[in-house]
This record gives sequence, C-alpha cells and structure tokens, in this order.
Amino acid sequence: MNFHIVRVVPFESMHSVPIIQVSEALAKKLKLPRDITLLELQCSRNTISAPVVCIKGEDFTIRLDPSILHSLLLFEEEKNYLISFDHANQKLVIGPVIGLLTEITLKEEGIDLKSIHEYCQELANYSDEIGAIFYVFSIPDQWAAPSIEGYFYENDSWKRYTLPFPQVIHNRLHKRTNERRQMFQDFTQALQEWKIPYFNDHFLDKWTVYKQLQEAEHLQPFLPETALYSKESLMSWLDKYSTIFIKPINGSQGKQIFKVCKMPDGFALSYSSIQQEVSSTYSTFAELYKRLSSHIKKKHYIIQQGLDLLDLDGRPVDFRYLCHRGENHRWRVTSSVARASKAGYFVSNLAQGGEMLTVSKALRTRYEREELLHLRQHLKEIALEVADVVGMVSEGIYGELGIDLAIDHTGRPWIIEVNTKPSKNLDSTPSSPTVRPSAKAIILYCLYLIDETIKEAK
Repeated sequence: MNFHIVRVVPFESMHSVPIIQVSEALAKKLKLPRDITLLELQCSRNTISAPVVCIKGEDFTIRLDPSILHSLLLFEEEKNYLISFDHANQKLVIGPVIGLLTEITLKEEGIDLKSIHEYCQELANYSDEIGAIFYVFSIPDQWAAPSIEGYFYENDSWKRYTLPFPQVIHNRLHKRTNERRQMFQDFTQALQEWKIPYFNDHFLDKWTVYKQLQEAEHLQPFLPETALYSKESLMSWLDKYSTIFIKPINGSQGKQIFKVCKMPDGFALSYSSIQQEVSSTYSTFAELYKRLSSHIKKKHYIIQQGLDLLDLDGRPVDFRYLCHRGENHRWRVTSSVARASKAGYFVSNLAQGGEMLTVSKALRTRYEREELLHLRQHLKEIALEVADVVGMVSEGIYGELGIDLAIDHTGRPWIIEVNTKPSKNLDSTPSSPTVRPSAKAIILYCLYLIDETIKEAK
C-alpha cells in the first residue's frame, strides 16, 4: 500500500453533517473515483463515514470536521499523517499507528523510560517527520476497546492521551519477569488473534541462541565451545581449558559473569558485578566449586571456553553489530562499535566502565589496512548471518538484534552473544536532534509490517 504524507487540517463545517474535504491534487494522486460522494475514513480500529467533496488545491490536504477527528482519536489540530486509499474497500486509511511497549515510571516531572528514554524521543521525532503516529505504552489492564492509553511526545515532553490502538508493536520491555507475567501472555495472544504484528517477540536466553547457531553448519567454526553449567562439566572443562567463562543464561550488561583460570597452585576466580570486579584464589576444586555455588545457587548458567582475544594494552576488545530488518525481512547493519574493557576488568560492557571506539580504531592497533578491511567485512558478514539464523528459527518476529563478536590473536572471529533488546547507548547517542539510523530502521520496519498485514488481509 502506498503511503502519502498529507496535511490534515481541522475546520468547522457549515453543513448539517460533518464532511470531508480533499484537495484536487490529493484526490488525483490517490485515484479517488470521480463520482464518489461518501467516504469511509479509518485509523487503526476506528472508522467513520462522511460525505466527501473535492476542493481546489495543489498540495496534499484533507480538511476534517473536529468531530471526525475526535471519532478517530486523532489530534484536533493541524498535523501531517501518512495516508493511503484502499480501492477494494473504498476506504481512506490514516496512520500508521505504532506503539512501543515498555515499562513506564511516573515522576513529578513526567515519565521515565529508563535507558531508552532518548531513543524513544528519536522514534517519536522521526515518526512525526514522516507522518506516522508513534507513542509509548505499558501493558494495559484492558485491551478490547479500539483505543489505548499511551504517551505521545509533543513540545519536548510525553503527554498522556487516549490513542488509536497500535497497528504494530515494538516490544522493548526491560525485564524478563514482565514477559512471563500472565497479563503479557494474554495481551500478546490477543495481538496474534487480531493479526497485529509485534516484535521483538521475547528475550532469548544464551543457551537457546547457542543451540540455534550450532544448527547452522556455516557458523559452527565461529562458536566457542559451550555447555550447560554443572559440577561435572566444570570439572571436565577445567581439565580441558586453562581459562573458562561462566555466564548466566539470562544475564545482561556483563553482570554476574565468572572467569576461572587454572594456576599451578589452584584456581583464580574473577567475578563481575555492576559495581565492581572481584578476584580470589582457591587451592582446590572443591573450594572453587563451593564458592561458585554460593553465587550461582538455583540460577541457570552456561560454561564457555576462554578465548585469547584481541586487546588494547591488556584490555580485551569485542565488537557490537546492531542489525535491523527491512523490506522482505532482509537484515542490514545499522551501526558497529568496538568495546574495550576497563583496565583490570575482563568484561567490556559500557555499564562496567568499558570504552567505546570505532571498529577500525580497534583493529588498527594490530592489523595493516588490507587485512583490517578484510576483517571488518568478515565481521559484518558474520553478524548478518547470525541475525538471519536467529531471526529465521526463533518463535515470533525479531526486527532488531545486537550481535557481539570478537577476534582472537590469530585473527579468527568468534560469536560471543546475541542480544534481543540491545542497548541504545552503543550507536553514538546524538548530541543534536539527529535521528540515528537504528531509530529510522525501527519505524520503517514497522511500516513494512503494517503494509504486509494489510496485504495479507485482502
């Protein structure tokens, strides 16, 4: 369906019933039937019919009575909207309506969207620029009505409104526990029944992703050996490797990761938390296992082989590739950065004090230009392959993935991790109103999903 940016102007009709006025230029562009006298207007799940007349005008303009705007839950002020004409049903469609689902904290000065606050502003600004309706909302108590309570960004602040029900939803819940709540399960079930697409479907744990990638033969050479944590696997792995990592299946931000190194007189254990990194030594395996057990308890962890990674002055380096889907669900890289750990730390996450730098700058410390270009292209290709596999085999729709890669001292790339809710602090948060490519990619993918849903409904 072809969308056109149209200026929608409220006006008080002098007629006894509200009417729709369409500029001649727009009527021609939309190929409205010349003899049309009654037009159905639709915005998401809200519709209204009214008489329609053409008015002189070379720009794309629709003039609507405030009562029509009110019925469609649109703002009763002049705005640009994306509009299309459904010839099969003789219907003018206003929208699209995009909702971002996340946790919302109410504060005196407004709402707090945690780590994605500025990012949501970018999404809102870009949507306003192209004529899409974008807002943020939390899991509603009721969702049978054709409207929803959400927050719309205007005049540099988020304001609460009753808004049209979203036609596509981007899941940016921060907590796995919220995805496990019955309310979320019921809500997403209703979305599926109504054929309203939503992405990213749910958090994927490290073990699930590892098994998915292991099935892809062409990616197996880049996967560190990985197993579920147990006393037996820990013992056998310490016989096999001099260094291993123990990671929580559902961890994030580099928290609660253990590094175990074999030493001549025992084992060295390092542990990462959000505040600090703690190291200690143990003379026997029993002592080591007892200490690990006090941390791990009943949580699920994986064991991963230690890698001798590229470093900057002894600080391990990894690479984050942010990948987005577009038309025909094809993946592309929208940003890439390198991360060097804080001095003395073994995790590179920015939340742990890591340093962000360009991929080329990180590679330049070890490689000449020709090899640098080859490695950079190779990393990009692996990231796209990983995104393609995970997006293809995972249940639900995924439109955005953060792929963490690394390079060892022999120049061999490794797949470290896949993030289904990637951080928004890694693709150069703008200091100006500029909208990042990652934000544009999300909105454009939303438009694509809506368009595909409309086509399937015909």
